[in-house]
Amino acid sequence: MSRFGRRDVSQCKFRTSWGGARFCQDPAYLEGFCKFHHAALLRGEINERGIINERLSDQRRRREINFHGIETGDSTYVEG
Repeated sequence: MSRFGRRDVSQCKFRTSWGGARFCQDPAYLEGFCKFHHAALLRGEINERGIINERLSDQRRRREINFHGIETGDSTYVEG
């Protein structure tokens, strides 16, 4: 983020729900998304605004998409 509250446009535009204000820190690839989130866009897992498709029922995949490219500081709970 710049000192004016704007994020660096060279980084992915996917906003995670972790804390409500974190962006993926991977470099932008196409359409403002990193390679990982762009692939999720092409598969229909997220839309062009970076919102996870409500029909994606695989909770493990939803977490992968949501937490990719951020440092959470601790592990994410995932049922075996």
